[in-house]
Amino acid sequence: MFERYLEQAGQLVASWSVAEKVGQLFILAFPGKQAEAARILIEQYNLGGCYLSQDNAETFAEARQLTQAMARIVAQRAAHVPLLLGVDQEGAWSVLTPESTTGPGNLALGAANQTELTAAMYAVFGEQMRSAGFNCVLGPCSDVNLKPNSPIIDTRAFGEKPEQVAQHVAAAVQGGHRGGIAVCAKHFPGHGDTTGDTHREIPVVDKSLAQLMQQDLLPFKAAVDAGVDLVMTSHIRYPQLDATHPATLSAAILRGVLREQLGFGGIVISDSMNMGAIRRNYAPVEAALLAFKAGIDMIMLSEEHYDHNTAYLDNQLAMLEALVAEARAGRFPELDSIVSRVVAFKLARLQPMALYQDFDLPAHLDVETQAAQAAVKILRDPAQCLPLKPGQQVVVIQTTPLADYANLMNPRGIGPNQAVSAFDYFAAEISLHVEADRLLILDHGAAQAWLLNQASAADALVLAVTENYPLPGEDFAQTASRELVATLRRELGARLMVVGLRSGYEALASDVPYLCAYSSRECSARAAARVCAGVL
Repeated sequence: MFERYLEQAGQLVASWSVAEKVGQLFILAFPGKQAEAARILIEQYNLGGCYLSQDNAETFAEARQLTQAMARIVAQRAAHVPLLLGVDQEGAWSVLTPESTTGPGNLALGAANQTELTAAMYAVFGEQMRSAGFNCVLGPCSDVNLKPNSPIIDTRAFGEKPEQVAQHVAAAVQGGHRGGIAVCAKHFPGHGDTTGDTHREIPVVDKSLAQLMQQDLLPFKAAVDAGVDLVMTSHIRYPQLDATHPATLSAAILRGVLREQLGFGGIVISDSMNMGAIRRNYAPVEAALLAFKAGIDMIMLSEEHYDHNTAYLDNQLAMLEALVAEARAGRFPELDSIVSRVVAFKLARLQPMALYQDFDLPAHLDVETQAAQAAVKILRDPAQCLPLKPGQQVVVIQTTPLADYANLMNPRGIGPNQAVSAFDYFAAEISLHVEADRLLILDHGAAQAWLLNQASAADALVLAVTENYPLPGEDFAQTASRELVATLRRELGARLMVVGLRSGYEALASDVPYLCAYSSRECSARAAARVCAGVL
């Protein structure tokens, strides 16, 4: 993909010390909004890149200030190349929220099933993230929702059909490139057929290569064929391919499958090596050496500040020093060739990238609105309750207790970064289209009392709103919501319509009337309300 830059890269690398070469292979994280936190890593170790989250910048202005300050530190080096600045701007997860245009997320784009909308949404991501000074979108998620109860993928994937997911992954890669940014397919070889979360454990997928090629790997092949720049690995074990190590540490998977079978010629990066799957099973230096030998080009995060660990910098520096010692002792023979590949990629893709350009926000919001509206579907409505009838009494119920939103804003800045619930957006929008005297909006607690005292209002239609959010290393509470929906169904019968501001997979488990937005984003909540009101 960038072979013609290898000679130039080799000349640069030849001028670097062992420490500078090692540092170039790490993508690390740091807390807070000041570039000074990364100075020692850049100055002393020629750091390769940074994973940046909402914790590092909440607005475009903060992001530009941070990335420009980091670039000034890098520019002080005599022989320098740009930092890889990667962000989880992938729809269901996002940064610079709520200023950035997240769109409805991949699952909604897959439900809309208009690849031109998927490409347009990823072009928006590219333009906006470059404007902030970032040069890499850590997306698209190329996982297939083969197990819909996966706690970590869910709305981050384009769907459950491998062929359709592959089409949208290819469109996302092409759209990101149209937006001028580097893109990264993840989580190779696929995280959608697991019930475990690699933030906590090593999931196991017991499939043959033939099965994987037909299912999980189809979208990654599409990404490679579309020219994806990077592929991020997953910490998942595939015993039929490698009986010992998860994908991130497996030469059979990274070299044998990704490089040889799929023909990928770009940069392979690891998912965070501080996630529970690796941290709880391998020593840091052992894991790093295994990863590089297996075919990883850049290790992401390593001992980062994930849980605001005050020793994060000491851990990072210790890791770098340990790898330097291994290299000097001759136990890291791959070092020069890997560094040359990374630098060639940066010269080809990152160095000429235009940053800090203005973008057309109204046009971006129009793409977002179109995508969200195209995704909303009435999955089941036997009584033809929707759209709402003129003069009809409407009760909107928040099935999620307020306490269950406590983990919605992750202190690490990773995840949806959505401070306002999808329900609140839905309630605000439905209030614009239904007269106040025929609209009643109830939270979870008030709904219980209403059921006891007011449910006999025979002409009222109840819209019960359900939500879910893919959170890193933890789950959004669902039990109370499910129990309330079951009670409403039992008490109200045909007068109930569930409004799913989430995936539609919960609808498969019941016969309840159901409208699905396939997303918990503001644009989708508002689109769902408009569909209910019949104003689309």
